[in-house]
Amino acid sequence: MEIEFNSSIEKLRLFYLNAPIGLLEITASGEIVNINKCGKVFFAQLQQAYHCNSVHIYDILQQIDTTFPAQIRHFQPSSGKIFLKFFFFKLYQQEKEEEKCFKIIVSKVMDDCFIVALEDNTDKHLQEKAAQQSELDKAIAQGKYEIASEVLHDIGNAVVGFGAYLNRVNRMLDRNKGDNLQNVSTFVKNVQPQLADSLGADKAAALATLLEGIAKNERENKEELRKSVAEQLHIISHIQEILTIQRQYVVGHEVQERKPVKLKQVIDDCMSMLFASFDKKNIQVNLYVDSNDMPVIKGDRTKLMQVILNLLKNSVEAIDLEAPVKRIDIQLQRTGNSIDLEIRDSGKGFEAEKACQFFQRGFTTKSTGTGLGLYNCKQIIEAHAGIIQMNSDGPNKGATTLIRFQQ
Repeated sequence: MEIEFNSSIEKLRLFYLNAPIGLLEITASGEIVNINKCGKVFFAQLQQAYHCNSVHIYDILQQIDTTFPAQIRHFQPSSGKIFLKFFFFKLYQQEKEEEKCFKIIVSKVMDDCFIVALEDNTDKHLQEKAAQQSELDKAIAQGKYEIASEVLHDIGNAVVGFGAYLNRVNRMLDRNKGDNLQNVSTFVKNVQPQLADSLGADKAAALATLLEGIAKNERENKEELRKSVAEQLHIISHIQEILTIQRQYVVGHEVQERKPVKLKQVIDDCMSMLFASFDKKNIQVNLYVDSNDMPVIKGDRTKLMQVILNLLKNSVEAIDLEAPVKRIDIQLQRTGNSIDLEIRDSGKGFEAEKACQFFQRGFTTKSTGTGLGLYNCKQIIEAHAGIIQMNSDGPNKGATTLIRFQQ
């Protein structure tokens, strides 16, 4: 029996020593009587965190909570749990600051015998914190989706209204053929000899020439207006396509359909939509493409438009209004088994080490930027089996963006 008893004592001692939590046996005065392996590690961490070299437990507990020592000393029952608390502290390891979360349980076993249990709760705390952050992110995302849905709805209504006005202008142009002014010009020209008798030859000729010029000018203005209306309606149709796609993204139904896309047409449409921005800054925009080879890829036309629009807007924003050279060159060409789209601007440029950061989620150099524009561009291009890269020779030396689609 004595052998079995001694064996049980040895098992309990080994369990105590190797328990996965720190266990310290202390007296009422705070003297450490026994301490297991984890306890030594955790106690050393607390000494480091609180800059305390004392081996007296109360000197450490006092810095965690000034009431801890008194609670232990004045605990009246013969046994029982005195308190359970969570506390946080910062630990510096290998020149790195780490926030730790510990759980401490102090219990009285018998007179002048107390057990302090220390458990590293950091991982569990981080998991709970991550779960809370995830729930918060979901709530924020849901709020953003609701706002985005309302904004898209309002934009859609405005676009439809604008399109309706443009169609009214088209109908007015169709009704007003401009034949009356031309008929008057033709009539005056035919009766010019008779008018010469009363007005004089010079005045009659001047009147005929004036009316002919006015009629010609009206025809040209109407044709220009008709072209402008047609371009605006074309742009509106693309905006409506974008809005449709974005609505589907908002509700979680992304369109996966891929169709043949003529990249030059996409670029042309993007340039048309940004014409006012180019004109405002007086930026010269050049498109270089082989007219005998119009590259076509299979993809999502609207998403590709979003990429090119984003890149062109970035180039416009990078060019100062007072810059001596304001230029954007767009080159589309087939290279071996790939199609390369290159956008070069004469803007501010950037340090070489920033090139890989631009496509990271959340990275931005703009005071009002979200850091999502280029990140989303990268996601779209990679979804089209392509790559996107940016580089610059340095500040004030412009930037170049390369998109390469494998064929």
